[in-house]
Amino acid sequence: MKELEGKRLLILGGFNLACVIVRHAQALGAYVVVADYNENAMAKDIADKFALVSAIDVDALVELCKKEKIDGVTTGFVDILLQPCYEVCQRLGLPYYVTPKMLTMSTNKIDFKETCNQYGVPVPQTYFIGAKIPDEVYGRINYPVFVKPLDASGSRGAGICHNREELDKQVEIAAGFSVTNNAIVEDYITGREFLMNYIAQDGEFRMVSMFDRYASSDRGGAINYASLSLGPSKAVDYYFDEVEGKVINMFRSLGFKDGLYFLQGYSDGNKITFFEMGCRLGGSYYDLERKCIGIDPVDMTIRYALTGKMTENFNAIPAHVGKYSNIGVCVNYLLIGGEETIAKINGIEEIKRMLSYVESEQRQFVGDHYKSDRTVDRPVLSVYLAVADKKQLVEDVNYMNSVFTVVNAEGKSLLKEKFNPETL
Repeated sequence: MKELEGKRLLILGGFNLACVIVRHAQALGAYVVVADYNENAMAKDIADKFALVSAIDVDALVELCKKEKIDGVTTGFVDILLQPCYEVCQRLGLPYYVTPKMLTMSTNKIDFKETCNQYGVPVPQTYFIGAKIPDEVYGRINYPVFVKPLDASGSRGAGICHNREELDKQVEIAAGFSVTNNAIVEDYITGREFLMNYIAQDGEFRMVSMFDRYASSDRGGAINYASLSLGPSKAVDYYFDEVEGKVINMFRSLGFKDGLYFLQGYSDGNKITFFEMGCRLGGSYYDLERKCIGIDPVDMTIRYALTGKMTENFNAIPAHVGKYSNIGVCVNYLLIGGEETIAKINGIEEIKRMLSYVESEQRQFVGDHYKSDRTVDRPVLSVYLAVADKKQLVEDVNYMNSVFTVVNAEGKSLLKEKFNPETL
C-alpha cells in the first residue's frame, strides 16, 4: 500500500508546473482533484478529477472540498493562490503551514524589509515608495538603483537605473505592474544573485539548497529565469557562518514552524543582502534537491497537506545538508522576443540520454505561437543535471548547447544566447 493511498488532495491551479504536484501526489497514492477556471488547464488531463472552479473563489472551493470529501488542500509556484489556499484550509480545519505573516512578507516587499531590519537580516536601503518621485528625493539617491513594483513577483516591471531619466521611466513601468500602482526604489545590490530553499518542521529549519544564478551576456540585471544556476553557492560557507543564525532566529520569533521557504539575494564574497522571500514551491531545484541530498520538497508539501507533517525523519537531516559534494546544475533555454511560431525543436532526446541528466521541463512546444507582451523571460526548456566537477559541467553544457535548437518555419533560431560554461 502506498503511503498516502486513500487520501484525497485538492490542488489549486491547473497550470503547467502544477502537473508536477499532481504526478508526485499520485505516485504517493493520493487521489488528486485539480481546480481551475481554465477548462483547458494542462493538469486537467492527468488529474484523477478536474473541477471547473476558480482557484481564487474560496466559497466555491470550500463547497468542492465538502462534495469531494477532500482531506487536504495545497498549491505551489504562484503567489496569488496562497491566500485562497490559506482561507480554504482555515475554514475546513485542514493543515496548511502558511501563516498571515508569511503571506505578508512574501507579497509585500516593504514588510519583508522592515521585518528583516528588526532581526538584523541584511537588506538594501530604500529611497522611495510610490507612483511619482518627489523632487526632494532625487538628491538623496546614489546610483545605480534598482526599481521594482511594490507588490509583484517574477522580476516583472523591474530594472536597473543609472540616472534620473532612466529612473523616471522605470518607476512608471514598475508602477504599472503593481496592484497598488506603487514602485519601490532601492540600492542596486552588486555581486552574484542566489536563491536558497529552506524546509521546516516543528520549529526546526534546514537550508537544503543555495544556487548561484548566472545570465548570458545579452541579458540585463532583472531576470526571472537564470540562464544557468549552480549549487551549492560559492557563498554557502559564509552564509552558514555569518548569516543563517539571524535568519532562523527571525523565522522562529515570527512563529514560523513548518513548510517551505525561499530567500533571494546577492553575495559579493564579503556580505550577503536579501531582497525577497516566499513560502511556496519555487519553479526550480526540487529535482536537484532530490537527486543531490535525497530530499523532495514537492512530496513534503503534499504530505503536509494530507498529514500535517513534512516527513517522519526531519531530525535526521543534517544541519548543513545544503552544502553537498556534487554540483547541481539548472540550464534554461529562453526564446527571443517578437511574434513567432515554433516550427521545430531538436535535441531533447539526446539531452535525456546524458549520464548527468536528472530531469527536464519543456514549457513550449512545436506549433506554439507567441507574441510580444510583458513577459520578462519565456523559457522553452529547463534541464537539470548533477555533475561531479567543473570539467564535466563544461563538457555537458557545451554538448547540450550544440544539440538543442528551436527554429521557426524559415529556419531562423528562436533561442536567446546560450550560456557559455567556459566563462564560469
